[in-house]
Amino acid sequence: MEQHKFNLIWMQGQTCDGNSMSVINATNPDFLTFLEQNNINLLYMPTISPIFGEEAAALFKNCLKGKIPVQIFIFEGAVPTKAGFGDYFGGNDVRKMVQNFAGQAMLTVAMGSCAAFGGIPNTPPNESGAVGLQWDHYTIGGLLGEQYMSAIGMPVVNIPGCPAHPDWLMLTLQSFINGKAIALDKYNRPLDIFNEKVHRGCNSCEFNDHKLYAENFTDVGCLEQGLGCKGKEVSGDCNIRLWLGASSCTRSGHPCIGCTDPGFPSIMMPFQKPRPKKYPLDLTEEIKQRDIINKGGE
Repeated sequence: MEQHKFNLIWMQGQTCDGNSMSVINATNPDFLTFLEQNNINLLYMPTISPIFGEEAAALFKNCLKGKIPVQIFIFEGAVPTKAGFGDYFGGNDVRKMVQNFAGQAMLTVAMGSCAAFGGIPNTPPNESGAVGLQWDHYTIGGLLGEQYMSAIGMPVVNIPGCPAHPDWLMLTLQSFINGKAIALDKYNRPLDIFNEKVHRGCNSCEFNDHKLYAENFTDVGCLEQGLGCKGKEVSGDCNIRLWLGASSCTRSGHPCIGCTDPGFPSIMMPFQKPRPKKYPLDLTEEIKQRDIINKGGE
């Protein structure tokens, strides 16, 4: 008996296409192989859509009417809320389309920092009124509102990053397909990925331990104090799950700019501002939560 296929629609709002580019660079497996292996039917994705033009317009019409069900809805980019800013997608109001597909979907994913929290378009003065699908920086709400739940009772799953790692999306989709609960943190990010700080696994940790700080990009040393690395503050397994299996921002010699944080980019700027000599982060709550997780959620 053939397994039921899950229909996926990927839409874009205010975006640079970075998350689409990231996903199609996935390896072991590549994104299309992953979809096939997990019985996911890609109805539409702007970058690698199987259909375009009139065929795509007809598809959207049928999906919006519920004639073709949408079980997985992925949105990339921020959502403009002010009139005159990216209002229409193929003649349809973008906001109404998002609300329609999110209302149908069993799983709704905000892919990238802009879709999750508003990101770069949400930076002041934010003339388009850009927000994330269900968050506006640190405040829940966004376009869909605080009460939004998918058809199976899930809030929007936020996978931030500028761009996000392709594995973060594929792991989330695989958990959904396999019926595994997707544990989320307080910003509705997958806990399996965002339980780590970017600092963990960084190959400059030894320099940090000995208080050897780089002041210039060519210097040997930790990038935190002299070059403003945010790796100790923000969450993500970037230095554990390397990009293309090879590197990360800090491993390539650039300080972390905090792109997975809900406040990105506003509160992270200027990106290379020197950090205080005495690091102010209170790790008490983080250690407490990790102890609970390690004990099996007691």
